[in-house]
Amino acid sequence: MSAYRRPFHLYPLFQIPLMFLGLFLVLAALFWLLGLGRPPVAVAIALDLSNSTYGDRFNAPGSVLESEIQAVNAYLDRNTPELLRQPNQVKVLGFAGVVRPLTEEFANNSEEVKEDLENALRRPGLEKSVIPGSTDLSRAINAGTDALSSREECRELLLVTDGQGDVSPTAIADATLNRVKLNSIVIGADAPALALAAVGTGGKYVSGNVNDLEQLFSNRFFGRFNSNLKWLIFWLACAWVALMWTLVLPFDRIILQGWRQMPMDMAGKIALGNAYFWTGLTPIIVWRIYKMLDLALPFLSQC
Repeated sequence: MSAYRRPFHLYPLFQIPLMFLGLFLVLAALFWLLGLGRPPVAVAIALDLSNSTYGDRFNAPGSVLESEIQAVNAYLDRNTPELLRQPNQVKVLGFAGVVRPLTEEFANNSEEVKEDLENALRRPGLEKSVIPGSTDLSRAINAGTDALSSREECRELLLVTDGQGDVSPTAIADATLNRVKLNSIVIGADAPALALAAVGTGGKYVSGNVNDLEQLFSNRFFGRFNSNLKWLIFWLACAWVALMWTLVLPFDRIILQGWRQMPMDMAGKIALGNAYFWTGLTPIIVWRIYKMLDLALPFLSQC
């Protein structure tokens, strides 16, 4: 069986999968390099303005509140047309016992959001108007959910606090009903109620140090909200399946018949069986990866 009428690379069984392999690899490269497939996102950022975040003077230098503001600005510095084809729509809220808007409307112009936030923080009486002696997490979640409920984009609520408290089941249910993901950064001790709320709404919970706020805002959460990872995984999985079919004839002729000296019929069955095996197993593996990383399926959801 050493002579063949044509080399294997002239057969459609090799050429067609090879073309698909090249196509899927090009798509994966384009999505990676150009950031294609990133979802449109609306983000409501809820900042803890309780007096435990600043001590004797509101927004004092070196305070937790100042770090919160710097972290928001770091997020906004990345939320630009240079990095995102569609910058996030952002609105900032402040909360303690009650919630007050720190920017009036959602906007994707980072400089405008920064200016509105700075003006709000200078507003006389702001610290007293939020009832700074308490921290009402449920009220903050409800306000963020209400603000996001009318948005058409993927809805993300990012709450940062140094306090602990209860989160009402109604607040979590409303967020889930309105497809709002609750993401929380807790400075200091863990907050189990917020951790459960994040899990229940598909968000992310992080407990960290005040010095980590800028990095968490500008890298971890910005990257999470604006990720096209689901598309990269999808195209690479398609490329893997195409590769398995591209290798059917080389595997058959070079490895099984040539090196292992197998009969033609047995070698062909094994080579085809390998391609069918990976064609069936790859979607299962990809599904498990999506579930593990909490990713939506491509084509079915933009978020």
